[in-house]
Amino acid sequence: MADTKKSKFKYYFVAILIVVIVAAILIVPRWNRYQTEKRSTEAKEAIEALRNYVDDYVKTHQSAGGFNVDAALTEIGIDNRTLKNWDFAVAWKPTAIYTQQMMDSLRDVETTRYVNIAPYRIIMAIATKEGSVPEGRKVWYDGDNNSFHGFGIDEQVEPDWSRILPNP
Repeated sequence: MADTKKSKFKYYFVAILIVVIVAAILIVPRWNRYQTEKRSTEAKEAIEALRNYVDDYVKTHQSAGGFNVDAALTEIGIDNRTLKNWDFAVAWKPTAIYTQQMMDSLRDVETTRYVNIAPYRIIMAIATKEGSVPEGRKVWYDGDNNSFHGFGIDEQVEPDWSRILPNP
């Protein structure tokens, strides 16, 4: 009888162990994907708020002159945890392309409002060493294509730097 109890215990132990291993195999990748999406969403939301602020700033000031990223992040209320986890940067387009002639050609004929053209190539968030995302990972908004890329969004690890900074 003692052998039967031992063998039943071993059987149940092995069965439970197999269930735990299978569950871990199925759950861990989903958990990792969830965490990656959660962390990239934090950066995306901050970039989106910064993008809206930049668009309003340029419309109000008629240029990007005097824009300060740190002041903008403070003014729009990005929380300290996000600021600790991510550094932000804006890569502007050359101001020479924004001539009055170009602006007039972008005016919507029916509403007489300007069609918004992004004055920046990208707005980027770069993971800091203090954050939970590996340092240096990037999330960015592409102003030319109106799309997000990078960590947790797609397979693009780096933007096309030759397009963003054609004459470094």
